[in-house]
Amino acid sequence: MNEQVTTYDEAYRWVNEASSGPKSHLLLGNGFSVAYDRGRFSYSALLDHARQEGVLSPIAEKFFSALGTYDFEVVIRQLSDAANALEVLDGDSYRIEIEELRREADGLKEVLASTLAALHPERPTDVLDEAYTRVRAFINRHGKIYTANYDLLLYWALMHDDDTMGFTLSDDGFRSPDHDAPYVVWNHLNPHSQNILYLHGALHLYRDAGNAQLQKLTWIRTDVPLIDQIREQLRKNRFPLIVAEGTSQEKLAKIQTSDYLSKGLRSLAQIGGGILAYGLSFGSNDAHISQAIVNSKVSRIAVSIYGDPSSGSNQDSIIAVNRLTADRHSFNSKRPLAVRFYDAESVPLW
Repeated sequence: MNEQVTTYDEAYRWVNEASSGPKSHLLLGNGFSVAYDRGRFSYSALLDHARQEGVLSPIAEKFFSALGTYDFEVVIRQLSDAANALEVLDGDSYRIEIEELRREADGLKEVLASTLAALHPERPTDVLDEAYTRVRAFINRHGKIYTANYDLLLYWALMHDDDTMGFTLSDDGFRSPDHDAPYVVWNHLNPHSQNILYLHGALHLYRDAGNAQLQKLTWIRTDVPLIDQIREQLRKNRFPLIVAEGTSQEKLAKIQTSDYLSKGLRSLAQIGGGILAYGLSFGSNDAHISQAIVNSKVSRIAVSIYGDPSSGSNQDSIIAVNRLTADRHSFNSKRPLAVRFYDAESVPLW
């Protein structure tokens, strides 16, 4: 399948023409973080680090090796599928194995969070001011920002202040609590102005065990760098709100346990106009994101392609994205969805 791949500027103009408001929307995938540093944010880097630290269990290691993958979500999915298969075959006879496989899946999610925190850049100042300027120019062209990433790079970029651009006008929905605290809480009763949405959670978001409030760690209230706070939470066996499940259905089930995450996915399903996606493969494990776009009023979507469009991974993405048009036609034939692809390397980022 040969698809014409345009430049980012051309793709942006095209999606923006469909926007009823002043700006189109933006959807970020892991490619946004990988573009900063493949050695930190690629799945191969995460797996290599986990192996070096000796935090992978023998069973998880066997699954990674047998499947020939670096992708944590693939292994988590396979562990869950194996447990489900044994339960169907004979849940009573395989009870011990089923429980072990499910513990392994849960443990691997924790390894993913810990490894990502360990490899994460230490400080916002590790990123050059010039890079922040480029990223913020990219972000500021769009209205609502949806991200499937867990890391702090987007947050750092939004919070970065410089002489030329000041602060980015953004609202992630978090507000000061009604008492002195080293964190802020999500404004669940009035999140309507929120325009930054972490679809799969983030390393700096935590549920409070006492009152179920969703909290965001901040530097300004503690003078402690965020990555240090995150690592301290992990040392206390408090894990962030992240969606690391293996399948889209499992991710959706996790999303539905959180008002914050559910709000983000509903918001994506309610927008109209145009949306530009960067660094998202639209694989089957993110089918819930694809379905939200199908159900939305978006009329144009431009999707980034990295490298040779004819490569196997890019062809899989192209097929998946083109399928959105057919799914939209089935869902609402009166509101067609048009698709274009653009070169990820034509975006001036990090």
